[in-house]
Amino acid sequence: MSPFFERRRHGLGKGNTLDWIRVRNGHPKGLVFVPPLIGGALSQQVHTFRWLIRKYDLLSFSYSGHGHSSGTFSLGATLTDTFHMLAHASRLSEKEQLPLLGIASCYSAIPLLRAVHRLQEPVEKLVLINAISRLGPQAVIRSFLAHYIRNLSAKKGLLGVKAAVRLYAESLFPGVMKGRDHFGLLERGRARLLKTLSEFFILNPLEGVCLSQTPVLCLHAREDSILKIYDLHVAQNYRNDIRRLCPQAAFHPLEADHFLSPPSARGEAVRSIASFLKGS
Repeated sequence: MSPFFERRRHGLGKGNTLDWIRVRNGHPKGLVFVPPLIGGALSQQVHTFRWLIRKYDLLSFSYSGHGHSSGTFSLGATLTDTFHMLAHASRLSEKEQLPLLGIASCYSAIPLLRAVHRLQEPVEKLVLINAISRLGPQAVIRSFLAHYIRNLSAKKGLLGVKAAVRLYAESLFPGVMKGRDHFGLLERGRARLLKTLSEFFILNPLEGVCLSQTPVLCLHAREDSILKIYDLHVAQNYRNDIRRLCPQAAFHPLEADHFLSPPSARGEAVRSIASFLKGS
């Protein structure tokens, strides 16, 4: 049977809804839950992990403020959104007697790890790809200042804060469309910027989180510009940080950047994930 799409809205109360999609296999070996990236919509992760549809159903969604989801974006909203959608995916997998599996990349690992912990570890296996394991505002500020001093003020004179931030963001996310009024598909008018900034400095979403029972595969790139901010490009640092949250974690380093740009690295990642999920 060819894969087919099921697209619906999940109610959050007070009239707010999340747009979600499930790509169905017909005879799936499991249901894979993949939260989105900030600035991306539900189709982004479906496209990235479309190769899984040969064996599994795939479920993703759009954060509040993104695409056809209602409401406004903030870091706190990503935590709430992921919790509700993982709970929904867990109910579906239980009803259909399918193993529930999870995959998260970059920042989306934070809301997913928190949700898995709060729901008492409903996923049978979890894959993390270049996962950020803490917000770390001090590390980000140090990284920004170092970038500013090294690259922006040397020969061109001092730049304004907005220009400096824009160039710094471009160095971290070179493939993401950015502008004064948007980051990817996230429009500035649909984001609570002051709330998001304050949450970045105040929130510690993974405090007390520990997935003691869940097998976890962590793929991490040695030249990841995001992980370098937290000194997590060093393998031992990364492993210590992740094992604090996931004691059952196994690790697979990749010779690649944040986006796994080399085709050889992407192929290696696909084989590693497929092998890890096999049997689920």
